[in-house]
Amino acid sequence: MELEIETIRMGNVVIVAVNGEVDTTTVGSLQAVFDDLVTRGEQNYVIDLSQVAFMDSSGLAALTKLYKRIRIGRGDVRLCHLRPEMRRIMELTRLDRVFEIYDDRQAAIASFTQ
Repeated sequence: MELEIETIRMGNVVIVAVNGEVDTTTVGSLQAVFDDLVTRGEQNYVIDLSQVAFMDSSGLAALTKLYKRIRIGRGDVRLCHLRPEMRRIMELTRLDRVFEIYDDRQAAIASFTQ
């Protein structure tokens, strides 16, 4: 299954909406989008995972790598719309302690202005 990735700019935040399964066969396209955005100087990210039912360790690594690259500067990465199975993966890997996780996109975007 191919991964669909949409990027939307809202003020000083870039929303990355991911649709599909993120695994070793598809993570390259997600990493390419992240690399492009970082190269363009984007600092604030909301990753919408509402359409992601499965993510393996390579997907988690891509999110963590983005987080580390952005936190070096003044930016941040927030996650939103996690399905129950994705939320469970975040809890099991303790990434829920690393990323701020929001129920919806608007709350995640608003968190950057607080």
